[in-house]
Order: sequence, then structure tokens, then C-alpha cells
Amino acid sequence: MANNKVCIGGIDLDKSISVRLLDKNGHHETKEDCLYNILDIFEIEYLPHPRPLPHSEDIRVSSRIKIGEIQDLSMLDILHKNNVQVYSGNIRNNFDGKLNCTNSGSLYISEDVDGRVPQNSTCFWICDEEIRRKDYNCKIRYNYNDGTRQWGYYIPYIGFEGNPVQVIPKGTLIRLSLAHWWKPQNSENEERCYLQISGWYLSELQSNSPFFENDLTFFENDLPPNDLPFNYLPPDLPF
Repeated sequence: MANNKVCIGGIDLDKSISVRLLDKNGHHETKEDCLYNILDIFEIEYLPHPRPLPHSEDIRVSSRIKIGEIQDLSMLDILHKNNVQVYSGNIRNNFDGKLNCTNSGSLYISEDVDGRVPQNSTCFWICDEEIRRKDYNCKIRYNYNDGTRQWGYYIPYIGFEGNPVQVIPKGTLIRLSLAHWWKPQNSENEERCYLQISGWYLSELQSNSPFFENDLTFFENDLPPNDLPFNYLPPDLPF
């Protein structure tokens, strides 16, 4: 994210839902202020931070105490154990099958297309194809090609790693997200939420430790009309 801010995803183990952790004022934390690490377990108090769909995951954290770490379980095991939905198959199955595609291969959701807005802006997906890195104009992006489009689909990467892997293998567990509602200035297009890759878990396939570019924290809750150009990538938007 821009301005040294970090976007932290987590899972409420009591409710089995994905959340996005903000500070008590509803702002993203900076890298320096962030206390969360991958697979940490926190006991927290929080309140919802309502935003228009699909960004239903935001919460304002008022207090937090680290109480442990998850060990001896794969990320996929953790998701299944807590009944968190994991998509599989084609990339367009994600977000309730409501992803649309621009002529240039960017995936997005939009209210203007049959009111097709999902209930969440993050999800987990086991990719059914190898995904190859194909940067453009100093932006890191990945190409998913299932054979339905000549050049496949292009998805920007928004994680921390400055030089991530060239190939994400088939069968990797990936975390996807939808960017904030946005449209280019002076565009006649409607506002859209573009698909992004937040990170992935190569450990599910080939190592002993997870490789995930945004922190994923677990916790217990104490409280209740022209298309975009081919080289287009959204700016550094918070997800």
C-alpha cells in the first residue's frame, strides 16, 4: 500500500470469518506500528467499520494481546478446520463467480453489471493453472491463462516482497482481494473494484514455512465506455 501503510488480513476463529484489521480510528497501520506476524493468535476487542460492499471485512481494533501462535498445521488445514471457504478451479469462480473482464484482461467487479456485487472483498483460492509473473512499466503483475483468452488475465500483486517468485505453481493456495471502488479521472466507465493478488503459500507445496506477502493473523474476539488500455494497472490503492 501507499505511504508505508500495511493491509492486514486475519480470521476470527470464533466466527470463522475473514477480517481486515484497522487501528482504533479505522486507519491502516504503518509497517513500523504493526505488531502482527503470520500465524500469530491475538485476543482482541473490535468493532465493525462499515463500508460499502464488497468491503465487508473492515474492523477497528481497540485492544489486542498476543496469546500464541498456530503450529503444526498447514494454512489449508487451518482454513478447513475453521470452515473458511476456499475456492478452486477457474479464477473466475472466485467472489461468487461475479468477476468480469476488460478487453485488456483485467478482472473486476462492478455494480453496473447486473448488480453483481459479492459480499466479501477477500478470498482464498487454490489455483488450477500455473501463474507466471509478467511485469509491465515497473509494476509487478501475474498472468493467468486458462486458454479462454489469447493473452489470458493480468492480476497486479500488492504484497510486501520486492522481487516475488516468477512462477506460482498450479495447486498453490492464494489470497485474492478486491481494490477499493475506483475509476480513472474523466472516464465514462463506472466505478470498479479490480482483482489483486495479496499473497500465496508455497509451503503447501514445497517448503516448511509459509510464503505470504501480507500478514495473516488469527485471533479470538472478545466483542461482539472505452475499456482500459492493455498496459493499464490501477494505482497503488489500498485493498
